[in-house]
Amino acid sequence: MITEQDKDTYRPPFFDMSDEELAATASYNFTAEEPLQNQSEQKKQTQFDQQQTILNRLLSKEQILSEAATQPVVFSPPLISRAEVGIIGRGTINVIQGAFGSHKSRWAELLAALMLTGNDSNDPQFLEFKKAMLERFCVCYIDTERNLTEELPYAVQGIKLRAGYRLDEKPEHFRFTSIKGEERKDRFKAIETFIHHVREGTSLHLFCLIDVVTDAIGDFNDPKESMKLFDFLGNLCDNYDATFLLVIHQNPGTEKARGHTGTESANKASTVLQIGLEKDANGNDTDLIKLRYLKLRRGKKPEPLYLQFSKESNGLQLAGSDAIANHINHRKHKADSDDVADRLVSLLADGPLEKGKVIEMLEAEFGAKNATIRGRLKQVIDEQPLMTDDQGCCVKLGEYRDGRQQYYRLEPLEEEPD
Repeated sequence: MITEQDKDTYRPPFFDMSDEELAATASYNFTAEEPLQNQSEQKKQTQFDQQQTILNRLLSKEQILSEAATQPVVFSPPLISRAEVGIIGRGTINVIQGAFGSHKSRWAELLAALMLTGNDSNDPQFLEFKKAMLERFCVCYIDTERNLTEELPYAVQGIKLRAGYRLDEKPEHFRFTSIKGEERKDRFKAIETFIHHVREGTSLHLFCLIDVVTDAIGDFNDPKESMKLFDFLGNLCDNYDATFLLVIHQNPGTEKARGHTGTESANKASTVLQIGLEKDANGNDTDLIKLRYLKLRRGKKPEPLYLQFSKESNGLQLAGSDAIANHINHRKHKADSDDVADRLVSLLADGPLEKGKVIEMLEAEFGAKNATIRGRLKQVIDEQPLMTDDQGCCVKLGEYRDGRQQYYRLEPLEEEPD
């Protein structure tokens, strides 16, 4: 404590410091005050500038939307359709998923060849899929896992040949590369850099195939990375006049696409398809391949498409009617959970139904026992397979009680927490 008589002789502690210590303290406590103030002002100015830049972008979009909203909206025709049903729309993100060996890459390459071909006729090799008439496209193929000496060149050859080009030709509007050698942290930049380069050389709409998309990020189980991936792809659609088809693996032993990236793809993609080998009564793979429409935002989902692999053409072809009929009859009696889930989407489309009525209808349609149907319904509730309503929104099977009566209904599928 400082007394009155000590006031004149009291010296603050820093008077006992060395010259070096005193200089350091003075610099820290006194001369730094003005720079810190300047830094604070600069930070505020930077934040203001950033906010102004964002606001300008949003206001610009508002102006464009305001003008567009005063005119009749004419929706663009689908880029790819089948049997008059739009499958892939312009400027959208689309997904094909499947297990190892399910021909998912081969099917994706078939669509890439369809978009590259100049032939608008009904070529049977395209399985009755058709591209938009009287329009040409630039196909941009980005691979992530194949080797550059045999596997990727062979895939590129297959696309060229199916599109009607000779082996020695180099189509101007077919661009392809690999990001396999790029570090994971740089793969977004690599993808955009390549697409930016392609866009500078053409005014055609870009049809971009990424095989496989989970290799574009470091951890496909990280929700934040997965959301960044689809935000990134969505911006590429808008900024480069592009449509994306993404190939993704399924988790082993399940029908869900891999990791949180698979979950996010179900939420963000306009179309989600699943391809895989069908099994016989003993659980063994058959030569029948099933292509299911898990999600179709553009309209009502078509019935599954059954295919077979042809060694002669090294491609997919439509399966024979007898093989399909026999297999469908087998599946009906087996009442697989994915078939039951597909039926529930249409059965409950208009609202809840009593449990007893749902079970009774499914028993009659599948020719299955009561216990089998109840087991499948429980499996659908527990496993939550990908189900979408007629608006393309992800849903799940729910159950509730109203008084003494119990009901089934379709409920919105909540996103996984971050």
